[in-house]
Amino acid sequence: MYNKGKNILFTALVVLTACLPHRLFAQIPGDTLGKLRIESSEVGEAFMESGREKRKLSGTVRLRQDSTLIFCDTAILDLDDALLIGNVVIEQGDSLRIFGDSARYFGATNRSDLYGETALENGRQKLFTRKMSYDLERKIAEYHEGARMTDGQTQLKSRHGYYFVKEDQIYFKEDVVVTDPEFTVRTDTMGFQTKTRTVQFLAPTLITQIGTKIYCEGGYYDTENDYAEFNLNPQYERAGQRGRAQKMRYIGASKEYILEDSAYVEEPAEQRVTKADLIRYNTEKETAVLVGNAYYRDSTQEVEGAEIRYFSREKRFQLAGRGRVSDPPNIIEADSLDFNEELGGGLAVGNVYWRDTAADFSILAWRMDYNKQSEYLNAFGAADAATGRPLMKILVEKDTLYMSADTLTAFKPDSTADSRVLLAHLDVRIFKSNLQASCDSLRFSTADSIFWFYPLQNKPIIWSDTSQFSADTIRMAMRDGKVDRIWLRENSLVINSPDEQFYNQIKGRNNTIFFVDNAVDQMLVEGNAQAVYYALDDDQAYIGVNETACSEMRLFFGDNKVNSIRFYGQPDGKFTPMKEADNNSIRLEGFFWETERRPRRLEDILLKNR
Repeated sequence: MYNKGKNILFTALVVLTACLPHRLFAQIPGDTLGKLRIESSEVGEAFMESGREKRKLSGTVRLRQDSTLIFCDTAILDLDDALLIGNVVIEQGDSLRIFGDSARYFGATNRSDLYGETALENGRQKLFTRKMSYDLERKIAEYHEGARMTDGQTQLKSRHGYYFVKEDQIYFKEDVVVTDPEFTVRTDTMGFQTKTRTVQFLAPTLITQIGTKIYCEGGYYDTENDYAEFNLNPQYERAGQRGRAQKMRYIGASKEYILEDSAYVEEPAEQRVTKADLIRYNTEKETAVLVGNAYYRDSTQEVEGAEIRYFSREKRFQLAGRGRVSDPPNIIEADSLDFNEELGGGLAVGNVYWRDTAADFSILAWRMDYNKQSEYLNAFGAADAATGRPLMKILVEKDTLYMSADTLTAFKPDSTADSRVLLAHLDVRIFKSNLQASCDSLRFSTADSIFWFYPLQNKPIIWSDTSQFSADTIRMAMRDGKVDRIWLRENSLVINSPDEQFYNQIKGRNNTIFFVDNAVDQMLVEGNAQAVYYALDDDQAYIGVNETACSEMRLFFGDNKVNSIRFYGQPDGKFTPMKEADNNSIRLEGFFWETERRPRRLEDILLKNR
């Protein structure tokens, strides 16, 4: 009977044990199942399913795989895999934490899929999504159902994402939108370097700021240092301005935009175009620098140079290196140009070339001060040397007339006038192939095309071929690009000498010389008129000298010699044969034959104190 009872009790215990689905066990720290090590839990259960033992941990579950810690409310462990339920947290290192409502862990691939309100935190970056996969060994997280990332005040959204924790690199794809108090970014693919906090533009990207849009297809933005580079077809629009280049940069520390290689900016409403190898614009100082093949154009002017600087607040241009400003009808070139649009004043230095295309005359100088509004200019110094003299050129009779002085000044007599007045001061010299002149100061007006020659220490003189014209004051009028007449006022004296041995002389208070086709046609002498002229026979040999005095006389010329003379007011005269004439003493009062002051070539008018 004892044995039978013993067997019945054993059978009952076996049946009871078989009917229980679970068994409780004591939690042993360091216990392992597959690749996961159990560090702690409040309750542990074991049960059989599909022929193998599984474990269920509940209450503050803590698991470890190498250096990775896993926390959750409940964990069901199945060999190398696990189902994690409630307040799932995965920690790696000091800064990386991943959260989820639930998760699956796959030991064979060392990967975890997290579900529900899922988040990844790494330092100041926080990523939120509904589903995330994380490779614990390679430390790579990815999502494909949309996510939102925050980094301080910056937020980012995208459809897909890949977070390479080891490399501190995140890639965002499809419908990527970045919002920040300073800007908004829209693109299809973008990278983010978490350690340096650098945004990488990897596809066509539109960046919008207040009043500004930037487009590029490649580049990066260093958010920590507020520095950006845009390449692959970068373009921008701001305040009616459009720009493009091969490469664009933004330097937040200095508030500068830089356009490099084929830089181009246009403002259609203002009819402005700016081009250069490099354009640098400082938004804080409102300054622009154009370097290399620099070009600027607006509705009134063109500016070209090796380097152009523009100061918006002062509306001031500064050209370094050879530059050119075209402001029709005026053109100016120089090695250095500085111009203030608001004040209308400018300074040009070094090999200065200025031209008035309407009046068709130009000035070359070392330095030129000018004012756009009054069209005033003051030039001094030779174009190629600071110690020389400025030079004016004007087209006369299809030939160039050159004029030089210590200082050349030009201006418009009033704002409505089309004409211009030119003043030359001190040691004025004029050279033309068939006409030369010298005086102390000069005035020329394009309104009437009249040159006024004034004395200071020396009488003004004009030379034409073998003739010399002098007086206290001289006027010379041009018509159709030719000399029309010359007025000699007070103490006029005309001397002609083909051989510089015998001198034909005409003297009077005033003298008016009339030209036809650049040759003297008539001469009217008024007031104490006197004449000394040598007579020639048919063989052009001297036969004697005529001396005549009267109140007025008119001389008629042909082939550059006197054909006839009319005398008015009881002329008094005599004829002396050549054999009896004392040619050295036949000189009218005030006679002088000037050879030192006469320019014989262009170089003679440029040399200072020759």
